[in-house]
Amino acid sequence: MLSDCACTCPGATVWLAGPSEAARTEAAYMLAERLRAEHRRAEVLDGHFGDSGRAGLTAEVLARNGIVAIVPCGESVDAVRERHEASGTRYVEVRVAEQGAAEESAAAAHARLVARSR
Repeated sequence: MLSDCACTCPGATVWLAGPSEAARTEAAYMLAERLRAEHRRAEVLDGHFGDSGRAGLTAEVLARNGIVAIVPCGESVDAVRERHEASGTRYVEVRVAEQGAAEESAAAAHARLVARSR
């Protein structure tokens, strides 16, 4: 189970999609905080990439190296999801509906990470 390990658990990409940039970013940092409190390696990739494809590739590389890469991106990207599937890299996508839903979205992403590790 993911919560039983510290820094040696498999990585994953968590893609936070949705219309509100503020809500996505807030959810990303809340999730990273939860994971770090559990002694897991987590990185938020926000605003440092020119396009979602580049962010997806970077997240995949981090995930393959045991880091949970959290990407608060505006849209779902089929190519990113397909690349993760092809490489066998864990990928979780959560839609952040609106401002104020960040905590719920972070909890949902955390639950899906735990569920996928069993």
